[in-house]
This record gives sequence, structure tokens and C-alpha cells, in this order.
Amino acid sequence: MHRTHLLWPLALSALLTACSEPADTETPDAGLPDSSEDAGSDADTDTGPLPTARTTDCDALMPSYCTLPWPSSLYLQEDESRPTGYTLDFGAESLPKSRTGHIAPDAYRRLDGYGLGTPITVLFPDIDTSRMPAEDSIERSLEDDERQILLLRVTEEGVEHVPFWAELDSKAPSSETQVLYIRPAVILELNSHYIVALRNLQNTEGQPFEPSDAFEAYRTGEAAEDPELAWRQPRFDRLFDILEDEGVSRDELTLAWDFHTGSSESLHGDVRAMVDDALSAIDQTPVEFTIDILTENTPEEHPHIALDILGTYTVPSFVTRSERAPAKGFLLNRTDEGTILQDGTLEATFWLRIPHSALDGTPHGLVTYGHGMLGSGEEITYGSNDTAKIANENNLIFFATSFSGFSSDDIALASSALQHATYFEELVDRMHQGIVNYAVLTRAMREGLSAIDELQPFNIVVNPDEHYYMGISQGGIFGATFLALTPDIERGHLGVPGINYAMLMERSVNFGTYFAFLNLGYPDRVDQGLTIAAIQLLWDTIDPISYMRHIHHAPFFESNKRALLAPAKGDYQVAVVTNEIVARTDIGIPLMANYDVDRQPYAAPTTSYPHEGSGVVLYDFGNPWPAIGHQPPEDEFGDPHGLPRRLEEHQQQMIEFFRTGTIVDVCNNAPCVFPR
Repeated sequence: MHRTHLLWPLALSALLTACSEPADTETPDAGLPDSSEDAGSDADTDTGPLPTARTTDCDALMPSYCTLPWPSSLYLQEDESRPTGYTLDFGAESLPKSRTGHIAPDAYRRLDGYGLGTPITVLFPDIDTSRMPAEDSIERSLEDDERQILLLRVTEEGVEHVPFWAELDSKAPSSETQVLYIRPAVILELNSHYIVALRNLQNTEGQPFEPSDAFEAYRTGEAAEDPELAWRQPRFDRLFDILEDEGVSRDELTLAWDFHTGSSESLHGDVRAMVDDALSAIDQTPVEFTIDILTENTPEEHPHIALDILGTYTVPSFVTRSERAPAKGFLLNRTDEGTILQDGTLEATFWLRIPHSALDGTPHGLVTYGHGMLGSGEEITYGSNDTAKIANENNLIFFATSFSGFSSDDIALASSALQHATYFEELVDRMHQGIVNYAVLTRAMREGLSAIDELQPFNIVVNPDEHYYMGISQGGIFGATFLALTPDIERGHLGVPGINYAMLMERSVNFGTYFAFLNLGYPDRVDQGLTIAAIQLLWDTIDPISYMRHIHHAPFFESNKRALLAPAKGDYQVAVVTNEIVARTDIGIPLMANYDVDRQPYAAPTTSYPHEGSGVVLYDFGNPWPAIGHQPPEDEFGDPHGLPRRLEEHQQQMIEFFRTGTIVDVCNNAPCVFPR
């Protein structure tokens, strides 16, 4: 998320013209009955045959807004053909309505559950949160016997209590429309059943909230006689039984519900198949490079870079033009059965920088570079990245392309998608193609860089055993997705990274730029939050929250992948707390020793230096931690977002990690605190 303030004029103009498959081991909703088995049982209700499926587009549990509480099993239609046993099936009017219509439900039916980044959301006007765990008191979510919120994962082996924190929407215009977010403090598991229970809630005046009529009917069993509600009664009965086993009686519940997360096939299957097909295609028909501009530099003209090259390369295309969005985007080329097929090729731009050190025939390693938010691969040529110096001093060649779907070419479509979120499908589908573009360029450079005709006079030799990834900001974020999906790189540097765009967006100063577009389409603040939740369901198919555990904890293929995460304390653009969620999840990406001078995140494991594997190194340039809550940091100290990449100590750490897979201490056995 980089240089966004420079994109505002472009965005305004657009407005005016307008990232081996592990087995999913959990059974669908362990411990809960399928409605097909129980909903029509006379023995359960003595009321005769009952409805067996949803009859309305909205959830009666929280009638103030159609799809609250979010996410809910109400929209999980039983489907034995899917790994989870469900298809996500919203109604035509379930999702928020923009000025031009409701978000269309079609794209969501390709999912078999909710995404791992979906925000758990409820609305209780003027709710008292003083007894709830906050971002700085996560331990209360597990240790308080009288806790008002429980988040449970239900498996065949039993019930797990999931750590979380709760926070109110700080951007709400009033407490009457201020939703409460329940933020899991770990990454949720694939193909898993979760229960959310809220008990003894009250408002700031000390008055208890009464359950909604629908939830009260489920608590008492009277829903069994209601044609609209009856089909869910057996599910709620089993849910209440599970909660009672955990010490929560139904009488004290203000609200409880459940949801199910999607499978690996649903979240990862499309892009994995595309990458596999694309790499197979270029193995048969090698990529063609076209050089448009080749600039030779003497050491006097550029101390580090001998050759600056701009060109294009051929990529297998899996997208086809979409005409429905005002800004005209692309959709994946799907058959009627949903299979994605290659549709010819496309030409993508690349930037290639060859240092002076490569001109004597010394073998050089390769670095695939990932650029910042809504930027382009051209950023590799910017002086502030210091990649030129790194390349020349360490026998490395850097190259980049633009990340389709989230590049400068997509600003107009992004503005349209924020005004009517149905079009967000076009952005996500192009992001899938963007991963393919990166995977293809990565292999093509390794296999074909030395053979490019225009480079023959320069005696460039590639060391195929050294190929790394370096991503900054958005490139650090989606770098986790790319690293998990590419078979050609095992070590990646993720600079100022994060996960879960639904959470990152509103904690970033960058979001203010794009909030104007969202506000045009969805002026109601609750609708805005639900719209972000809806687009995150599609985004989760490419968001790193879905891929972090697949770097090496549950890899897609045999490899020894490792990632070095390097956030900046107090980052204005990417919330560091999301990296702590990664570390707290048991996937082998711990915080490195001496994480911080001010705080140690609850239950986030640390490991000592030197460490052979993945890890998180926090860099501190004098910024304090942001205030607790759902907002960006105050602009008082200057944004440290761009500073780690310029720090020589960190550059040395990165190169050592690239070459050995080991994270070494460059901070003298102390927190990594550096003056600006």
C-alpha cells in the first residue's frame, strides 16, 4: 500500500469519467444436524413437515439489517458435491444495495463457505463494550469466566475456544449505527464450523438487550411452529447443547449463531489450476520477450545499473473482456461448469535492471519484485527502493511486472467497484491473472533471460539456483500469496506486509482516498461495512490470509519455502497487528526475539536468532503503537512505511536470508530501533 496520495488525481479523474493440496479434514459442521435429516422430523417438533431451506433473503436474527449477524449459516445451502457440504447462496436482495442495485449473488455461489478474512459483525445500538476483550487485552477472550462473547471452533474431537478481540466501528456517525466487530486473533481454519455466542449484553445505560423475536423463538423452541424459522430449529437446538456443555445456558444468551469456512478447493482451486496450466503451457511454448527500450548506463551515469530494460512478454490468458462494469474490466474465462480455460495469450509489461556486476559474466541470482498499492512494476526503478545498490553489491538481477487487478491500470475499475460492489468480481478475477503473470515471468526469466537476443553482447549469466522474491507494501502483502503459489521460489522477503484487506483498509491512511467512492455508492455506514465484508469473500480467494499457512506449514507442493516479514512499528498504511495474527496462528511464522520495547503480543510465540525458517522482525523508527481501535494512526510522527527497505542492516538481513534461509540478528540482541 504505497504512494496512494499520488493516485488521488487519477482516482478522481476515474470517478468523473466513470492472491500437493492439504486435505480438508473437518466434516461439515461437526455436531450439528443437516436440515435434510432433521428439519422435517416429526419427532423433533410434533408439528408435521417443516420447511427445509431458507425462505427469505434476510436473516431474522437481527432484523435491523438484512445480512446481520455476519457471517451466518443462513446462507449455506446444503450441497453434497462440495468439500464442505455447502454452497454459499445469498438471495437477490441479501447483500447491500448501492444506488444502482443490490450486490449480485452469482459470484458467491462458487464458494462453499465463508472466507478466512470475513469480519464477524453485529449491531447492538449503544452497546457497552467495557467488559469485552480489546486489541490490547486479547487474553480476556479466553481467561474471563464471565466473558460476554465466545468464539468456538467445533470439530469431531471437541470444541476449541478461539482468541479474539472486539471493537466498535469508529467511523460510525452515531452509536445507533455503530457495528461491533469480533476480530479473530488467529487465522481461521479451512473447512471448519464456528459458533459465535453473545450473552448478557447491555447498553451504556446498563439496560440489557432483549433477544430478537426470532432468536427468542429459537431459545424457547417455538420457532418450530413458524414457517419461516422452523427449518433452523434443529440446528439451533444442537448449537444450544454445545454451548451448554461450555457452561453457557440458553437463557443468558442475547444472540448466538454459527457459520462455516470454505475449503481449500473453493478458496485456492482456481488460481492454483491457472498457475499450473500457465507454467505447463510455457514449458511447451516458451515465453517471447520483446525489448522496447534498452538503456545503457556508464558507472558515471548510474553507479549501480548498467542496463535498464523495458519490454513485454507473452502470458497465457485466462480472462475475457467484461462489458458490464462502467470501467470495462475482465472476468475469468469459465465454462458453464465453472472450469477456467486459457483464452489465447496477452502481452504484459516487464522492467528489468541489470547491474554493472553482471557484465563480466559472473553468474547472478534473480529477484522477482512486487510493487506497492495500485502502482506498477516501474517502481523497481525508483531510487527510494534501493534495489539497484542491493543488486550491484550482491550479484543479483531484479525484474518486475505490474500486478494486474491491483495496479495503476485498475484505478478506474476500482472506483466503479467501490460504488457498486458487484464489479469487484472483475478486480478479483484480474488479480488471479496477475498472479499468473508473476509466475510466468518468474520462470521465463530463469529459463530465458540469458537468451534474449538484445542481451547477447553483454554476456549475462543467470544462476538458476538463486531466485528470490522481494515485495514492498502491496508487494509484501500479496507476496505471501505468490510465494505460496509459485513452484520456482523458496525464499521471499515481505516488506511492510499484512493480511486481510477488510481489516487493513480502514486501519490505513490510504483508505481515505477511496472511501469517497464507497460513500457515493453506499452512503449508509452499516451498508459500507457489510459491503467490505462481501467483497472480502471474493478477495479471500487471493488475499494472503488464505495463503500464509501454505508457505511451509501446509504447502501446496513439496518445497522448503520460507518468508521474512519486516513490518514497521506504527505503520500508517499497513496495520502491523495483522502480522501478529499470523504469528499467533500455529503455522511456523513466529515473532523474532526482542520484538518490541513497549509490548509483547499476547500468545504470539517468539524464537531466537539465528533462525532457519520464517519469522517476523519488527523495525522501530520512533513511532508509537497506534491507538487501539478501528482507525488509522494519527499523523504526528511521520509514516515509517518506507523506511525498513532503506536500512542497510535490514538489507543485509534480507540478503543473508535469501542466500542461507536463516534470519540473523542485525540489532545487537535488542529490539530493532533505529533513528530516522
